[in-house]
Formats: sequence, C-alpha cells, structure tokens
Amino acid sequence: MPSPAGQLVARALERPRRLLLTALLLGVPLAAALAAGWASSLAIDDLKDGARAQLALYNANLRAELERHAAVPLALAQDAEVSALLANPTPAAVDRLNRKLQDIARALDALALYVMDAKGTTVAASNWNSATSFVGENFSYRPYFRMAMDQGEGHHFALGTTSLVPGYYTANRVVAENRTVGAVVLKLGFDRLERAWAPSQEKLLVTDRDGVAFITNVSSWRYHALPRRIPISLPIVPEGTSEGLDVLPWAFGGASDRIALEGKDGQRRYLLTSIAMPGGDWTLHSLTSLDPVTAHAWVAGLLAAAAVAMAALAAYAVALRRVALVERITLQEESRAELERRVAAATADLRAAENELTQAAKLAALGQMSAGIAHEINQPLAAMRSFADNAVVLLERGRMDAVRDNLTEIAELTDRMASITRQLKGFARRASGTLGPVSVHSAVAQALALLEAKLRREDIAVEVDLPDLPVRVVAEDVRLQQVLVNLIGNAADAMRGCPVRRLRIGLVAAEGEALLSVADTGSGIAEADLSRLFVPFFTTKEAGEGLGLGLSISHGIVEDFGGSLTAANRTGEPGHGAIFTLRLKTTEQTL
Repeated sequence: MPSPAGQLVARALERPRRLLLTALLLGVPLAAALAAGWASSLAIDDLKDGARAQLALYNANLRAELERHAAVPLALAQDAEVSALLANPTPAAVDRLNRKLQDIARALDALALYVMDAKGTTVAASNWNSATSFVGENFSYRPYFRMAMDQGEGHHFALGTTSLVPGYYTANRVVAENRTVGAVVLKLGFDRLERAWAPSQEKLLVTDRDGVAFITNVSSWRYHALPRRIPISLPIVPEGTSEGLDVLPWAFGGASDRIALEGKDGQRRYLLTSIAMPGGDWTLHSLTSLDPVTAHAWVAGLLAAAAVAMAALAAYAVALRRVALVERITLQEESRAELERRVAAATADLRAAENELTQAAKLAALGQMSAGIAHEINQPLAAMRSFADNAVVLLERGRMDAVRDNLTEIAELTDRMASITRQLKGFARRASGTLGPVSVHSAVAQALALLEAKLRREDIAVEVDLPDLPVRVVAEDVRLQQVLVNLIGNAADAMRGCPVRRLRIGLVAAEGEALLSVADTGSGIAEADLSRLFVPFFTTKEAGEGLGLGLSISHGIVEDFGGSLTAANRTGEPGHGAIFTLRLKTTEQTL
C-alpha cells in the first residue's frame, strides 16, 4: 500500500495531468486553427493589394505597347505621297509606296501596314509581294475602316480574313482637298508583349468584349472564352461560345475572386484580379498564386500550436515542482514524526529543542525553494512571453527571418530555465560550475534583451558604454547574465516614479581586470542599508515585491567567479541614484 506521501503526490499529479492532456488534445488544434485563419485573412489582404498594384503596371505596359505606334498611321495619313497615290494610283506610285510601307512595317515589327481608298479597296500594302498580299482586297466591312471613315480614327482587334493572323488594327482617315480619299491602317501583333509577360509569376490574359482571350502568357489559353457561370453555379461545365471557341479550364476556387486550376502536381488556387481597359472593350486579368497565403496560414498555425504546447508543458513543469515541494515537506513531516516517536523517552527540554530545530529547518527549506524558484524562473518566463508577442507582430509584417530568430531565442530561454534550476541547487550546496572565458558584450546584450519589455514599459533610457573590441572575463555565461538581469531589474524598480529614468551600463578593462558598472537615477541607497544589502532576505522593496535573495545570490555568484560585487551611491550620498560594480578577472583572449 502506498505511503501517505505517495498518495498525496499521486493526488497532486492527477489534476495537472488532466489539464496537460486537455491542452494538448483540444487547445493545440484550436489555437492552430484560429491562428491559421487569422494569418490567412491578413495574407489575403496583402496579396490583393499587391495584385492590384501589379495589375496596374501590366495595364500601363499594355497601353504603352498599343500607343507606341499610334502616331504612325496618323503621320502617313498626312503624307503627301499617300494623298497623291489615292488621287492618281499609277503603277509607279503604287510600287514606290509598297516598298516604303514595307520598310516602315519591318522597322516597326508590325504585321502589316496598308493604304485603302474611299471604297475600302487596298491600294498599297507592306505585304505586297507575299502570298497573302492585301493589295486589291476590299476591307470596307471591317469596323476599323468604317470608324476611320466616319470618325477619323478607328481601332479593332480581329482575325485577319486574308492572313488568318489575329492582330490589333489602327486606322486613320486620309483627307485631301477637304474630302475623304481613303485610310491608312496599321496591324500590330502582341508576340513581343507576350514574350515580356512570359517570366511573370502571374498568369495574364486580355479578353475582348465577348470574353475571348487573345493576349496571354499561357499559350494554351489563347482564343479560349471565359467561363460564363464562375462562381455562381457549380460544378463548372465547359461551354462553347457562339463562335465555337473552347472555354478556359477554370474551376470555382472557393470565393468570387478565386480560381482553381488543375496542374501536374494537383489542383492549385489563384486570386483573380481584373481591370477594364480604356474604352471598355478589353479587360486585363491576372491570376496570382495563393500558395503564399497557405504557407502563412501553416506557419501561423504551427507557431500557435507550439506556443500552446510549450505553455502547457511549462505549466506542467511548474506543477511537478510544486508536487516535489509537497513531497519533500511531507517526507520531512514523516521524518519528524518518526524522530518524535524515537525520542519519546527523552526529556521534555530535548523534545522542545528538537521541535524547534525541525521547524526551523522546514521553514528554511520552504523559503529557499519557493523564493529561489519564483525569483529565478520569473524573468526567463517573462522574456519568453515578450519574444512570443514580438513574433506575432513580426509575423503580421511578414518578417519570417525575425520570427525564426524569436523562436530560437525562446528555445534558448527554455534551456536557460533548466540551467537556472540547476544553478539554484548548486547555490544551495555552495557549489560552482565550470568557469571559462565569457564575452561581457554578449552577456550585457542578452540581459538587456530579456528585460527589453520591462525597460520599454517603464520608459527607461538605456546608455551602454562598452569598448569596441569584445572583453572576455573569467565567469560562467548563464550565471553572469543572471547577475546582470538582477541588477538591471533592481535598477528599473528603483527608478519607478522618478522624473528622470536613465540606466547606464559601463565597462572599463585594464591590467587583467574588468570593471562592469550598472548605474541608475533612482533615489539611491540609505546609508544604514549599505552594510546589509547583500544579506539574504534583506530587501528595501514593499512587502510582496521582493524576497531579498536577488543581491545575495548575485553576490555569491560573482565571488564564485573570483571577483567582487559592491554597491554605492553615485554621488556618495542618497538621492542621486545607485551604482553597482562588478570586478572580474579578464582572460588573455580579447578578440
């Protein structure tokens, strides 16, 4: 049958185990889901803003391509040679203009450049000597010709009836002697624009008023029509247009602006962004991959799950330590009872003395364990919370490298907490760890990082005056940081409510010694308290704010390093702040 101590420990462990299991089975998935949804929403908003900005650039690029040669037909429409040809189309004049148009079209990389008379018959063309020559062909039925004759200028995208090559037509009316005699037409292709769009991460396409894609960086989409029912009806059934064109292979992606595409590696989702071109005939569309949104959601979910799991494990660890304390107290009680039974025959005075000694030992052990753990574990736990909060802010800003650094710091703080507990046990036994060269710069930086949130919250200005070259002292890295954290934290507490809150950390190294000082602008130290400052359980703080072990532990740590820790008022008297000075031995290596 288990002993009373074992039964007490089992009952104490039962509740923390249930809470841990609940947190791992319910809290972790719930936190991951909430964080993933929140991160996904933010990432979607950022992706939409970026897609709209990028689409505006592609729109400007397309407009520039269209306007690049817009002046060519206008200039030719005012050319005297063109007017003369239309007035008297002699074979010699036609031959000269054919060659001229051929040279201009070749220089512009245009599909065709030709001159039509008032009836729509082509008189001269850049392709005069090709099998698909426009010369002699009548295009009066084409919209661009009718617009040019009626309005002076016409534009139209169409499939060439003679060349069977699609292109964008720009026509300008030719006027001579106050009458319309014909039109000059420039036909452009979009091969160069599509080649420029090919490396883009977005999938781009331009559709006409009928929803047919005629410019795109996805060759298999060219001359396909937009689906008619996205996203109103599911599933999408491909339908041909009135011209018998195939429909783009788009499927519903979960929202009105989401498109799903089947690829070699499965279905992928995209964000659809569209913008109308001037005139309303064309629409520019872009499909931006939603993979980054999914990645952000996964990262946020994993971070949230890890944070909840770590919090649950940390709480369980604290519960285990409390159980260990209860077990120790219970064992002490059992030992005391056993001792009382064995000395029952002793004198009343001896029993009274034994009771007093046992009670004193119990109170000392209780004070050392509870106060030490609360004091030493509190600061790393606060730092872990600070790094976790910073990671959330950095995640919102998309700074994934900084988030990774914060998580690394949290992992290191976990190791640090384990190291601190080992140090507390060693301190109780008056034992020290292995000493070696430690960078003062690194220790100061780590201590300030741990207390960054507190210093910022207290609005304390920090001045660090360290040599340019690193200084290494004989110490133990974690315990030196522990001393600095205690001194800096005490300085921050001492300046609470002061009009000027400035913390200064200075370092002077010479002749094998390093003097590291921590000074504040608080109220200073009373003369009567200077001699008792490093006595265990002595504190000048209000009740409940400190147990008086911090400076005592720090003093013992520095002595283990072979150095010393002293305290004084900055100006020699209270009222102008205090200064604590660590005198440490330097090593021969100063890198």
